[in-house]
Amino acid sequence: MYDLVMTVVCEGLGRATAATENSISGEFASASRDYAAAAGIFGFLGEVQLPKWVARGSKVDESTLPSECHVPCAKALKLLFMANGQQMAIATVLVKPGTPNYSLLAKLCLGVSDQLDEFMNLMRREANAQMNRMDQDFLTLVDFQINVQKSLSLYFSARAEWDSTEYGMGIALLSEATVVLRTRDSAQANGVPDIRNTRALKPLETDLKDLRAHMAKLLQSWEKDNNAVYFQAVPQHIPAGKKLQKGIQMNKTEQYALEEVEPVLLVLPDEAEQGLTRTDSDLARELQRRLNMGEEF
Repeated sequence: MYDLVMTVVCEGLGRATAATENSISGEFASASRDYAAAAGIFGFLGEVQLPKWVARGSKVDESTLPSECHVPCAKALKLLFMANGQQMAIATVLVKPGTPNYSLLAKLCLGVSDQLDEFMNLMRREANAQMNRMDQDFLTLVDFQINVQKSLSLYFSARAEWDSTEYGMGIALLSEATVVLRTRDSAQANGVPDIRNTRALKPLETDLKDLRAHMAKLLQSWEKDNNAVYFQAVPQHIPAGKKLQKGIQMNKTEQYALEEVEPVLLVLPDEAEQGLTRTDSDLARELQRRLNMGEEF
């Protein structure tokens, strides 16, 4: 059972790795399909295969198993890969020519943030021991993504409001997006975690600076236009009806199942019943056995 589970785990991680490679090369549609496949595999592990193993009363010490072999971890990884796949769908929309549907993008980004939040909450609630074994830089990256996606959701909402001539509301939403993108002072504060001293995440610092600069420049331009042309009041607090409360989760997975096969017998049937002939290797083994027993010929 362990070999079977690890085989499925490796297939899932392989598809996730292929998705990452495709995303790096800009093949976002292919990456989305690979993430959907990885999500389906870990969903199968968490919902079918691992519970079956547990139900058989295995005495395996869980602390000696890879984290992916735990039911909560497998379910959490399904959420993670679905969120990653949705990010690829967002990227697919953004690279197309023309003006995208900003309202849809805002909902999709918030959906990614919600799914990543679910991933972290599930790990803390049901797999805290395994969570402590994971690379802390990875967990920091997930936390970073949660807040970046929240900021992007506000940013796209602002673009949608501005295009619909709600200039004051657009400025208010964009201003809040810049606040969410600030580096926070503590783990309990709002904003993104500080990645400047995290070697694995330091390459993201340039992208983060570019995103902040873009939002700041756009906000300055909008405020200038509003003060000179539109003269709309900018609300100090965004009404609940104008701020997304829940995002869209595509929950895209590829169904996975093990192929039904006949088990292979570990011993040969009786030769007489099968009409089998003894091979030279069979005769050699029989001769060695008799020699070991000291039989005379």
